Amino acid sequence: MELIGKTTINPIIFYTGKISGYITWIILLLMLFGLNLVDNNQILFNQNISIFILLIGLIFTIISLINLGKSTRLGLPSNGTKLKTNGLYKYSRNPMYVGFDLITISAMIYTLHWLIIILGVYSLITYHLIIKGEENFMIKRFGGEYKKYQLKVRRYL
Repeated sequence: MELIGKTTINPIIFYTGKISGYITWIILLLMLFGLNLVDNNQILFNQNISIFILLIGLIFTIISLINLGKSTRLGLPSNGTKLKTNGLYKYSRNPMYVGFDLITISAMIYTLHWLIIILGVYSLITYHLIIKGEENFMIKRFGGEYKKYQLKVRRYL
């Protein structure tokens, strides 16, 4: 199984955007386990909202990974694939990215730290650009079938 495919945007932006998001996730996880890596003066309300958003993001990510199965990879596939429209993909063309975005937003809300917010926003913008590139790929790969899917199912939610 091919795990890494071709990037849909400039590889530097692709990987730095993904790494930026991963950094926010790691900091959130470490803070949830009690390590105060950033000075956060948030109120309990922000923490509770953040954890709720995190859980929804994890659910979206896990279910979409299950729905994609062996089609899951970092970047575009070079071999033949099937258009996935089952499971969460009936409701969102990009449920995994919705999950990723929610986890990143959760980290931004939980920490309320300017650096995490900058990294998070950069990651969110990068994921949007990746999605746009993936849509172009899907149109080339699946043609009218994907265009019908685009008309029926929203990009995010």
